[in-house]
Amino acid sequence: MMLTVSHTSGRAEPPLRDDTIGELLAWAAERAPDHVALVTGTRDPSASRQWTYAELHADALRTARALAQRFAPGERLAVWARNIPEWVVLEFGAAMAGLVLVTVNPAFRASELEYVLNQSRAAGIVVIPEFRGNPMLATVEGGDAELP
Repeated sequence: MMLTVSHTSGRAEPPLRDDTIGELLAWAAERAPDHVALVTGTRDPSASRQWTYAELHADALRTARALAQRFAPGERLAVWARNIPEWVVLEFGAAMAGLVLVTVNPAFRASELEYVLNQSRAAGIVVIPEFRGNPMLATVEGGDAELP
């Protein structure tokens, strides 16, 4: 059964927007291209990085194009990483490419990763090299589990 009507109650203000997340980022990049959109949270402020809305939008578009060359809209893409700014870029890029993100706890070991990938039917995975001694990239490349 296809749903065609929805109902909500509550405040009517502000009005709902009929925009995608990618369209909202493009709108922000157009209205405030040089305003800071993303800042890394580091203990050492001199090591901090930042993106303007224009830079974030450009990186998200580049990511979306790269993902669209490899995955079809509606496919699931697993993300096995700690919180890093590239995660935000990937979120926007995946949304713009029509992909569904599947988050994987970076503390998971091979058998837990295998379970998540099988249950989610992920078509691919984005992974960082390691997290707190967990050799994530080696797990994906090395076949420690029967990963799909």
